[in-house]
Amino acid sequence: MWRSKFALGALMLLLAMGFALYPQGSANAAKFCAQLRGATAAGEPDCSFSTLEACRARVRHRGGGHCYKLTH
Repeated sequence: MWRSKFALGALMLLLAMGFALYPQGSANAAKFCAQLRGATAAGEPDCSFSTLEACRARVRHRGGGHCYKLTH
């Protein structure tokens, strides 16, 4: 009886640790940046896009440029 309770407790602890340490998708969502045509390299890009498609739609709407994935 004691052995099965210990095994159950150890399993629950391992599952809880795995859930806490596994990277969550919403916390690490990919961000994409739009650099508009005509902006200088030192200009501030718009890095508020969660999908590449949304970034490209904004770039097309604003007259051109390019999108890239934020790496840091």
